[in-house]
Amino acid sequence: MDFRFEEVPNLTAKEIEVLVRSQSLTTEVQHILDYLAQYEAEAPAIIPIKGADRIEMLKIDDLIYVDVDDTSLILETLKGRRIISGRLYKFKERLNNPDFVQVSKQSLLNINHLEALEASFSGNMLALLTGKRKLHVSRRYLKNLEQRLGL
Repeated sequence: MDFRFEEVPNLTAKEIEVLVRSQSLTTEVQHILDYLAQYEAEAPAIIPIKGADRIEMLKIDDLIYVDVDDTSLILETLKGRRIISGRLYKFKERLNNPDFVQVSKQSLLNINHLEALEASFSGNMLALLTGKRKLHVSRRYLKNLEQRLGL
């Protein structure tokens, strides 16, 4: 992969132009395009969570992990557990935050609350999180987590 900077005087001070060139649209190229799209979109600091009888404002920094339970989402936070209805992929889109990494088919974790990773059964890993919480990391998603951690 080749990176270059080219100064273009006729662009305005706030204009940035990014060109991604490749022989074809590979998954690696698509990942780069997705990353650039996420960079431009501002991640919210607080998101509203609709419960049965009220709407709470959830600070994203307080969210430790998200887990699926049948048709509900379990939001494990520093202030306790919230259960909402929804789909994991939709919630991940709402978060729009690179600190949340999918670690299994049913779980997202906030890497800011990750304290350690331990080997588990069948090549899986166990994520040890803030407040002695634990979450399984499947082999299929381990590579994404390691990349996000810079390993």
